[in-house]
Amino acid sequence: MGKPTGFMEFKRLNKDEISVEERIKNFNDFHVSFDLKTQREQASRCMNCGVPFCQSAMKVNNRNVGCPLSNLIPEWNHLIYLGLYEEAYKRLEMTAPFPEFTGNVCPALCEACCSCSINDEAVGVRANELFLIEEAFKNGWIKPKRNIKRNGKKIAVIGSGPSGLSCAKKLNDNGFTVTVYEKSDRFGGLLMYGIPNMKLEKQIIERRINLLEEEGIVFIKNTRIGYDLKVSKLLDEYDDIVFACGTSAPRPLVCKGSDAKGVIYAVDFLKETTRNLLDEKKFIYNLKDKNVIIIGGGDTANDCCGTAAREGAKTVTELEITKEPPLENTVSWPNYPNKKKTDYGVFECNTIYGKDIRRYETTIDEVVKDKDNNIIGVNIKKVKFENGKFVDVPNTTEYLPCDCLIIAMGFLGTSDEDSKNYGLNTNRNRINLNGFNYNDNIFVCGDMKNGQSLVVVAIKDGIDCALKVIEKYR
Repeated sequence: MGKPTGFMEFKRLNKDEISVEERIKNFNDFHVSFDLKTQREQASRCMNCGVPFCQSAMKVNNRNVGCPLSNLIPEWNHLIYLGLYEEAYKRLEMTAPFPEFTGNVCPALCEACCSCSINDEAVGVRANELFLIEEAFKNGWIKPKRNIKRNGKKIAVIGSGPSGLSCAKKLNDNGFTVTVYEKSDRFGGLLMYGIPNMKLEKQIIERRINLLEEEGIVFIKNTRIGYDLKVSKLLDEYDDIVFACGTSAPRPLVCKGSDAKGVIYAVDFLKETTRNLLDEKKFIYNLKDKNVIIIGGGDTANDCCGTAAREGAKTVTELEITKEPPLENTVSWPNYPNKKKTDYGVFECNTIYGKDIRRYETTIDEVVKDKDNNIIGVNIKKVKFENGKFVDVPNTTEYLPCDCLIIAMGFLGTSDEDSKNYGLNTNRNRINLNGFNYNDNIFVCGDMKNGQSLVVVAIKDGIDCALKVIEKYR
């Protein structure tokens, strides 16, 4: 065993970051990689537990605990410490189809239930994973599989987000001829247009798409199934269809004046900002010198904060309807911690504007508009959670100037219009399914099946859906 005392000898280190003042000048990744000595020391902190909860893929109280992909984390951590990087990567690729995605954006459920975290800080699993996949690409350890024996079955996968890509890869690896249809002008789904470039640089996605194409998967973009191409026509050409379209119905803002110009959904804001960036065009949603208010407290709201900072917003305020989390964790290991965290986008705004931009237990009461229907401000109000619902706190209304209101309140599911055009029946924006099956020839996976969730969960769901299709033909 390489370094059984590593967790006692080395403290956890997080990657260095470029200063806020410098990194907001562009949309590039702002993390600084470890040198090899430090990387090996960090990997040596893994305790090689008798029961490695990090790879457990359990559910506790209906919440994910441990890596949903069951990555062999202690094995490849140990091999990193030994300097056997290629062997470590081979362990990683056994379970993880896209470590470059999860290594960048996963909230690291594995780290939350790392045994080291009971009395100290968790092993930096995500940093180790990202190190391995980048080493693999750099050193040519990843080569396209070109001699896949085909089984004669053709599958159409609708959507090129994380679940669609993982499903397509698994099917292709098992001999199916796979075509992926994407409604947008670039592939990757929310990986491409829902996550900003500084959090996941887009050449990383394009690199993987190119590899999948070399392995035989056909990608067709700018094609909206149910609109440009009917599902009935697909069923004539393919043996099965897998829908992996994500969630297309954002949770709406319901208040007076919500139809004002300048009220936009986060998904549209992030999508167009990334597209403009890649196309080297001026930002459609230019926030420079504007008073920006963001409704929501999740990852998407945080991404909007980071984007607003880079566009030079005059002010940024984030409204969270929930109570301010405690500074100390209130749930027991191995559950994901319940405590206040400040992610990169909020941290950047806090640094720039000199205060915490978050206001808790607060929501919009009214959007104030001018005579031309342009937003000029909002009336906000305090709320509290009582008897299973949010209620207003009397006499707490306050006016804030606002030039742009970004709604980042999550998604309801598949829109009624999309469901109708797909020919799929829904109940409250959720497709009526039996497991992954809509019927014998139509399957559904990812957020479209489960509701919005994590990238790693979507990847696992795509793999599991592919296994159901494979099982059908055994």
